[in-house]
Amino acid sequence: MTDDSQFRNEILSMTTAQPGWTVRVQVKAHKKGTSERWVEEEDVFPVVGWAVVACHFRDGGVGNRVEPVFLTKEGRLEHESLYRWQYSELEPKEGQPKITVSFEIRAPLAA
Repeated sequence: MTDDSQFRNEILSMTTAQPGWTVRVQVKAHKKGTSERWVEEEDVFPVVGWAVVACHFRDGGVGNRVEPVFLTKEGRLEHESLYRWQYSELEPKEGQPKITVSFEIRAPLAA
């Protein structure tokens, strides 16, 4: 987590997803001052819904976006911005890598 403030994004509405949607999540590390990067963790989770999320930005602005809601291996429901907030470290301590999270939404395979 990049700061100690409370997560303020809020789900405004949600609907279920059609079967077969997945999201590929990569937690990536970036060594400060170099081009060295590596994947710390990678998972593929089933998308169970879509949420309209009110995202609060550092500059005080708020914007709405549609995010996947997915089921983690631990059985928790997460949405993209919450997962990103929990696992990112954008301002690491000295000597530690910057940690970012990327998402790739995958549509169901055609039959």
